[in-house]
Order: sequence, then C-alpha cells, then structure tokens
Amino acid sequence: MKALVICRDNIGDLILTTPLITALAEELHYQVDVLANSYNAAALDGNPHVSKVYIYSKLHHREKHESVIKLIIQRLKVIWSVRQERYDVVLIGKGQWDKRILQWVRLAKAKNVIALGETTHSCITALVTPPKDVTEHLVKRFYRMLTPLGSTSQPGPLRLYADPLLVREMRTAYDIDRQQPVFALQISSRKILQRWSSSNFVLLAHRLAAAYSCKIVLLWSPGSADNPRHPGDDVSALLIASLCQDLPITPIPTHTLGELMAAVSLCNLVITSDGGAMHIAAGLGKPIVALFGNSDPVVWAPWQVEHEIISAENHDVGTVKVDTVVEAVHRLKLRADAQATALPINIDLPADMLTNPISPQPNRPLQDQIIEVALGQTAER
Repeated sequence: MKALVICRDNIGDLILTTPLITALAEELHYQVDVLANSYNAAALDGNPHVSKVYIYSKLHHREKHESVIKLIIQRLKVIWSVRQERYDVVLIGKGQWDKRILQWVRLAKAKNVIALGETTHSCITALVTPPKDVTEHLVKRFYRMLTPLGSTSQPGPLRLYADPLLVREMRTAYDIDRQQPVFALQISSRKILQRWSSSNFVLLAHRLAAAYSCKIVLLWSPGSADNPRHPGDDVSALLIASLCQDLPITPIPTHTLGELMAAVSLCNLVITSDGGAMHIAAGLGKPIVALFGNSDPVVWAPWQVEHEIISAENHDVGTVKVDTVVEAVHRLKLRADAQATALPINIDLPADMLTNPISPQPNRPLQDQIIEVALGQTAER
C-alpha cells in the first residue's frame, strides 16, 4: 500500500513528522512518499523510509532568476505525478488542517485522508481530534494520525541522515578532530524574541574555551539581514568571529540545508534557540541547550535527545544570562560525558573586550572575512 504525507510548513515541522514516517514504513509496511516544498525538502535526503519526495516552490521562496510562470508549471507537473500514484491514504502533516493544504488533498484523489483538527471536512475520511486542554509535543500529535491505521506504538526518535561524503569533506576542510569535544554555537533565529545577542555569544565562547579543551563551531544563516526572502546573519557572525580570534573557533557558512546537517553532525553539543536548526540537531542525535522565548517547550522541545531547556523571562531570549547558559552546558556535558572537566567558577573577560570589533569590509565577501578573522589572517587593506 502507498501513503502520501503532506508537509508544506517549516523545516522543523517536517522533521517532527519523521517518527510518523518511520512507523508507516517499518511497522505498517507502507510505501511512503512525501509532498514537501523547496525550503524544507532537503531534510529528507538519505531517509531510507521515504520512497519519493515531490517538491514544489512557494511563490515567496522563488529565487530572483525564477519566474512565476515557471514555478506554476513545475507545480502542475507535481500535481500530475501525485494524481497518477492513486494513494491509499494521505496524512496531513499539520497540527490543524487548513483550506490551503486541503487543495493538495483534493488533487491527490486518495482513497483515505487522515487529518488533525476539531472540525471535519467532506474530503477528510478520518479526523483525529487530540484531547482538549492537553498541551503535548507536536511529534505525539502527528503520531496520533496512525491510530486509524491500527498502530498502537509510541513515537521513536527523529531521523535525519547527513550526507557522509559531505561530512568527511567538512571534517577535513575545517580540521575537526574526533578526539576533541566540539561545541556548536548556532546564532540565527527567524523570530526576534528567539534571538540572543552577538555579545552574549562572544562571552559564551570565551567561557567555554576557558572551561574545556574544545573546538567551537560557529553556525549561522548566511546572507544579508535585509534579504526579504532569506534574511541572514553574516554581520553578526563577523562580529563574533572578530571578538574570538584568540579562541579555537571555526565559522562554517552553510548555504544549504544539507550543509547545515553535515556541519551539525560534526559537533558533540549544540547551543541554539528553538527553531529548525534545533530540530536538525535532535534529528542527528545531538545533546542540545535550547533557548526558548515566545514558543512553548512542551510542544517544541528537542525530541528524545539529552537536552537542557532555558525558558526566557518575559518570553524574550535576549534576557537570558550567559551564566545560565554556561551552567546548562556544564550539566548537559556532564550527562553526555561522565569525565567532563568541572567548570571553573570565575571566567571573566577584560572590560574592553567588546569595544574593538573588526568592521565589515564592504568590497569583500562577508563570509570570506568571517573565516579569515577566525583563522587570524586579517590584515590591513
């Protein structure tokens, strides 16, 4: 039998469907295909439980060189391919079905449609209504859709598969030693209230380097902050790298989801705000210190991996103190590695540490500057 899982939302939402996808394939023996968008589809690369991924582009995700007509034609091709499969069941990978996603359901012409929600629709054959007044993790909520198919199991871990060749290339290119603990500082977040300041990341990097014999990997969304489609944090990454030149820090610009997965796979512990990168780390089995602002950790917490959650006061990650994060890293490291070195009590920076950052050079690619700064290769230009 054949099942189609529709996941047209963000990267994290798609990753949180992977326990459902695994159970459909392994326990219920379905051929599982997925309808995803160009923004999130790469999270399924290498997944042995997925037979086929249909990819369409949302209009607001289109690149400058892509025309609207071209994207519409591509979408029509996807619709035709989906209709030809005549799926036995479609599962809507969304916490609450909506009219937009039902447009795809109608086009699929499936025999059965399973969705989450409180009100039904003529094209939904099995509506799964989660208990009211119960807040639960989205993985559990998605997994409820397997009940109409006869499953009584519990959801397993998230499953992501980094490209092993790309992982090896990155390990060599960035000189990542297997024998040395690697901490990832992932600094980007789409939501303002989920963002931690560059100065806090600088202080954290110095505290970690003083406490552990380690390497620190700096991860961020490459690009300009004013890019309307994909805002990036090149300026923040350059600032952090310029203030950490005396540390074993390695900036790794990741231009694709596959590159981010490969970079995260090289790390032993990840510090990040709630978001897609956090779920990528969980899908790769990494211990995580997760900063939560205005999102609910009950719904979005790292799934089935060792983690520490820091819920910010006033729902603003910017209010989280560096000491709080350092203590969380220490606790998590102790659990992940019984032989971790005790964290020093007082690790302070010079008072003028944050007063002399290196400024961006407008005529050079910012990501080249970030890497050069971290390697201590800056020179007067």
